Amino acid sequence: MTRVVVVGAGIGGLATSIALHRSGVEVIVLERAAALAEVELGAGITLWANAMLMLDRLGVGDTIRERGAVLRCFEQRTARGRLLTRWPLEEMGRRAGAPICAISRPDLHSALARAGGERVKAGCEVERFELADGSVRVALSSGSQEAGDVLVGADGLESTIRRQLHGAHPPRHSGLTTWRASVPYDEAIAPDVDFVAWWGSGTRFVAFRSGPERLSWEGIVTSPPGGEDPPGARKQAALARFEDFTEQVERMIDATSEEAIFRTDVVDRRPDRHWGSGRVTLLGDAAHPMTFAVGQGAAQALEDADAIGRALGESGDLEAALRSYERSRIARAAHFQTLAWRLARAGTLESRPAQLVRNAALALTSPIVCRLLEKDITLPA
Repeated sequence: MTRVVVVGAGIGGLATSIALHRSGVEVIVLERAAALAEVELGAGITLWANAMLMLDRLGVGDTIRERGAVLRCFEQRTARGRLLTRWPLEEMGRRAGAPICAISRPDLHSALARAGGERVKAGCEVERFELADGSVRVALSSGSQEAGDVLVGADGLESTIRRQLHGAHPPRHSGLTTWRASVPYDEAIAPDVDFVAWWGSGTRFVAFRSGPERLSWEGIVTSPPGGEDPPGARKQAALARFEDFTEQVERMIDATSEEAIFRTDVVDRRPDRHWGSGRVTLLGDAAHPMTFAVGQGAAQALEDADAIGRALGESGDLEAALRSYERSRIARAAHFQTLAWRLARAGTLESRPAQLVRNAALALTSPIVCRLLEKDITLPA
């Protein structure tokens, strides 16, 4: 039986564990964190129809629907609340084959962990890999090794496996940083629709329902890389940057505790023409990290997991199977990387004329963009 070593037990790594196991492949997942509960932190995540279809195939879609929220409408507005676009997400999901949902990242991760976590070895920090005698040997910081027929690097943006394959290169900073948080759902602070984005001057605020009793928000602002808030001042910094937005935004931030707010730089990498070599490949953020702007980071990792599960389950030629997996995924992932970068950069516009042009473009092109998005979230045949 083929044995696959997966590095990283995030969303992509756990999904790969499930997909490969279902294809009759032996899997071990190496995770450097001491416990799975420490792997995924943060606030809410949107799951478009393609992500939900993948989660259904993995057997966890019903859990996501129960713990998360189905999003029925998406609006884009100016900072002061003027409507620019409205998309009928419920209809889009019906045509694409699955609802568009949102959930907290820890809840998504725990659902995948229950289905694939028994194949995870926590507390295993990978230092390097070696190819020898038709196998792949993975050296751990503890001095021990794990061996398999195939190695999959699903170890995120700063992937150790990627670095050995492609060299050490820093990610690309978008010029943006984001504060993210979740709060208990309260009609007094919640927007009128379950998914909305407000566009301002070098700022964008997004809010969506992420559970039966939970609301998540993201405040995105222009910022140089490596910026930090003073200790205990994340909430105050967010309030200051969004003080010229509609009162709804202020109420959401004000209802959030300091400890619930996470701040991260918005980064990605340029699309690659090749992911792996020999019996080694990449998956998820290790292969195609992208900005948050189109909500496809997790979805593309889930599509990767499904594709590699089918490829390795159907072929006895392991190297050929990995290259087939990459060919099936590279162009589609690159499309979303590029789209996400461009949309994120639209949030950096600070001059008044540029904002007016952006807002007019959002409003005028909305029907076309909505149709293109629906096509994107429909899985390829």
